[in-house]
Amino acid sequence: MTKSVKRVVFGSFITILIMVLAFVLLYQTYIQDVIYKERLSQMEEVTHQMFHNLEDVMDSKWNEVSVQCNRLLTKDIQTLDEFTLNMEKSSEISNYSASKITLIGVDTDGKYYTKEGSVGLLRDCDYLLDDLDQISYVSSSMMSNSSQMVFLKKLDEPLYLESDHGLVVMNYYGMYQDMSMLNAYFGCDAYDKHNSVYVLDNNGFKLFNGNEFELIKGHNVFNVLKKMEYLHNSSFEETQKKLNETGSSYSNAILDGTEYFYALKQMDNTQWTLLFLVPAKYVATNTVKLVNFVIRFIIVFSIVAASCYIFAIVSVLKKNQREAIQKERENTAKLETINGELRQAKQAAEQAFEVARDASQSKSLFLANMSHDIRTPMNAIVGMTALIEHDADNEEKVREYARKIDVSSKHLLGIINDVLDMSKIETGQTTLNNMDFSISEMIQEVNAVFRPQTSVKYQSFVITSKNIEHKWVNGDVVHLTQILNNLLSNAIKYTHEGGKIQLIIEECESHSNVYAKYRIQVIDNGMGMSDAFKEKIFDAFTREENSMTNKIQGTGLGMAITKNLIEAMGGTIDVESIKGKGSCFTILLDLKIAKETTMNMHNKEKQDVHVLKGMNFLCAEDNVLNAEILCELLKIEGATCTICEDGQKVLDAFKQSKPQEYDVILMDVQMPNMNGYEATKAIRNSNHSCAKTIPIIAMTANAFSEDIQKSLAAGMNAHVSKPVEMKVLEKTILNILVR
Repeated sequence: MTKSVKRVVFGSFITILIMVLAFVLLYQTYIQDVIYKERLSQMEEVTHQMFHNLEDVMDSKWNEVSVQCNRLLTKDIQTLDEFTLNMEKSSEISNYSASKITLIGVDTDGKYYTKEGSVGLLRDCDYLLDDLDQISYVSSSMMSNSSQMVFLKKLDEPLYLESDHGLVVMNYYGMYQDMSMLNAYFGCDAYDKHNSVYVLDNNGFKLFNGNEFELIKGHNVFNVLKKMEYLHNSSFEETQKKLNETGSSYSNAILDGTEYFYALKQMDNTQWTLLFLVPAKYVATNTVKLVNFVIRFIIVFSIVAASCYIFAIVSVLKKNQREAIQKERENTAKLETINGELRQAKQAAEQAFEVARDASQSKSLFLANMSHDIRTPMNAIVGMTALIEHDADNEEKVREYARKIDVSSKHLLGIINDVLDMSKIETGQTTLNNMDFSISEMIQEVNAVFRPQTSVKYQSFVITSKNIEHKWVNGDVVHLTQILNNLLSNAIKYTHEGGKIQLIIEECESHSNVYAKYRIQVIDNGMGMSDAFKEKIFDAFTREENSMTNKIQGTGLGMAITKNLIEAMGGTIDVESIKGKGSCFTILLDLKIAKETTMNMHNKEKQDVHVLKGMNFLCAEDNVLNAEILCELLKIEGATCTICEDGQKVLDAFKQSKPQEYDVILMDVQMPNMNGYEATKAIRNSNHSCAKTIPIIAMTANAFSEDIQKSLAAGMNAHVSKPVEMKVLEKTILNILVR
């Protein structure tokens, strides 16, 4: 072996050694820091939903306390015995024993009472001294040895109760529940339930341990966390500072020789701080394994590749020194190319990782918002239903409860429609249903919907129409109304009480004899938006986050749907906004001028406003509750109906009917034995004299465009989506009859 070859071999060996050492050093710094941040991010995602679920549980307890307080104040209770008897009956009705819940009342002296009577003095009286409207804490001073969640609400008016020992003034009313009922929420499947959860007061003292074993000794957990050995340049002081600023914080430290990740969360509506503690070996284990595998693979691959490279150089140098040098140059060039490709691949992988992480964060935020926004109207519906049962004899209250249920159900349906609309837009399934309509009637409908909403907030709502020469146009009035609803709903929501909302519809100059150009503006003097958010307001799942807007419900889909629908109609939308001053949305849209016969048809529709009266319907509906609702709604309109629970029975009833016995068939689609499509085809192909002429309308929850096409292809005349509104059904039937 020549000296030059030896120098090459020795130099290559030293180079490999330096590269390996450099890579190991890089792994210990940069890569380990990236893994640490990823593990913290993964833990934040895992614990976010658990904390959110616990807050939902606490909210449900407060809702239950409010319901019980409302029920209590409706009763005429004069004595302490009547008070305890009422608690016993309420506990039996609500089946509180199964949930380990006990109703409790507290008088002005700090004594507390259950259905058993006077139990004793509430030793946690410090909470009562502040005279708060709501008090929640964890107590170990109740009758059982276990810890209890206590929820107390100050009564709007104290109860003065006669007892054997004199007058008792009941000031607070609520409940307590065994803390062990929260154990199901403390376990985490992502870590195979190896985590521990502690409930602390805001000073760090233990209130409850959600596990059978103790990882943290001592009464004050913050003192223990402060003494832990922290990693990655973190500290308990930084963690506690972030907790106080944001309500949650995450960190990584060593306790008794074991590395842990932990999360601190200040619970809403309670005086609790949650500590979530999990050994580091269970956090993002797959990510750590993958990174370690890749590192080992790179090191081994580098060594093998380098060894092959040295062997090739030695072989070539032995044969021909000149050729070896040339070959080395060629290999160097190739390696540079490969390195360039590897760098590009690495950059592409990093970009893909960032995109995937952003998508995951958007999905998590969207699901959290959806969970909150869906639960809010559902909670109102459930609560109002319970109050209707309670106040069934009070007609005025029942009507008010029913009105609130209607508002909440329409809000819930709006959320569902937004999600479905966005799904159809993303998959390219949105289709336009153009028809002739009146600009003035559309404005009247919008005014009827939003005038009451602005009145509630004492807002000024001004509608202005300018230069409207073509009052009748052809377009998708349903989607255009949806666009106006989205813009006006946002304007009302994000404008303070006493503000001003404007809707301006103006026909602009146009040189076309077929199309008319319209400018539509929605203007408010509300919160406005920042320049940064204005750039992404039309992105899906996007909401501006601040202390004022966080209290306003929404899916973050409305503006994305609005922009997509406007562009599908061939129009444009722009927004101008100043933070704190208000916003102005401007739509430019071309609509086809309607035919002259449209006005005459419209006048005929106005004459037949009670089209359902006297009609007899044949209805296919396999859901008993839906069938009962449909019968009652038709009865209110002066119509009669026959209900069949599947398609075969509808077909048999039609075949056996006399000519013109039924005016219209309302056909559900998803039914047992024979679905709605099959039943419609069988009716159209039957020998009945009205088989080809009787109107058949699909009445189904299948509301996508392909469902409408399937209904029409099967022989139906029209499609109405559930939940059915009588005005929509009436208009649909009228359109069929005037054709």
